[in-house]
Amino acid sequence: MKQGFLQSSRSIIFSPEIAEGVVMALREGEVKLTKHFWSTPRAPAWHCAGCKRVVAEYGTEE
Repeated sequence: MKQGFLQSSRSIIFSPEIAEGVVMALREGEVKLTKHFWSTPRAPAWHCAGCKRVVAEYGTEE
């Protein structure tokens, strides 16, 4: 697995259901994966080219 970062211009949230609309407030059962570090929201992550998966840590400081 190759170490890197999961990054976006907006926060990334894991949700058990698909959200409708563009405004997303954190709801019960959801997890905010990225933290805002004065630039783009990001989270430490690992990519496996073999299984085509990205695994991300959340709730950690860099």
